[in-house]
Amino acid sequence: MSAIRGTRPRGVRWASTLILTAALVPGLSACSLLTSAEGETPLTGIAQCSLGHTWTTDMTDVAEQVKAALTAEQISVTDVSVTGTQTLDWSIEGHVVLTPDYTLTITTVPATDQILTIKQTHSGKATGAAYISGEVAIPRKWDGTGVTIDTVADNNGTVVEDLPFAVPQTSFDDAVGLEITCSGDTLTIHPRGSDVTQTWKRS
Repeated sequence: MSAIRGTRPRGVRWASTLILTAALVPGLSACSLLTSAEGETPLTGIAQCSLGHTWTTDMTDVAEQVKAALTAEQISVTDVSVTGTQTLDWSIEGHVVLTPDYTLTITTVPATDQILTIKQTHSGKATGAAYISGEVAIPRKWDGTGVTIDTVADNNGTVVEDLPFAVPQTSFDDAVGLEITCSGDTLTIHPRGSDVTQTWKRS
């Protein structure tokens, strides 16, 4: 199979980044994230739960959500799987390093005696920041040039240049705000309008 490049099925982004981070206390600058005139200001809520940890995506859950989203679009999906990992290093200062290294494989039956297989590989590294306001992280100032998404597909072994449907987005960029929750050792990240909410476990 050869890589599909230069084509954009509806809703698919071929290169993406995930950058989250930084909870800014209202009225304080980024430099004063953890301190005030009286001394250290402890983090609270989502910031306290999220910052200063390394997180790993639950890829099995991602596969299940992709399958559910495609099925809801009346696409005859027989299997969705994800191999590999994705980690998010989120420092106490608010710096983020995202390292995706996984392949999403989707198998569908578009017609009798046809099997369409799509493989989407996410790789590279991205860095940056985001500002937390309530339960939303607003991405700002990151470098996603090191992250790529390569997609290849075939129908019964014949290369498919244009996908018949959009692959649900499983990564993030700065296009929208990121709705987040955090409790204990579980973090969720949902880009507004996306079909997939990533669940992360604290490493």
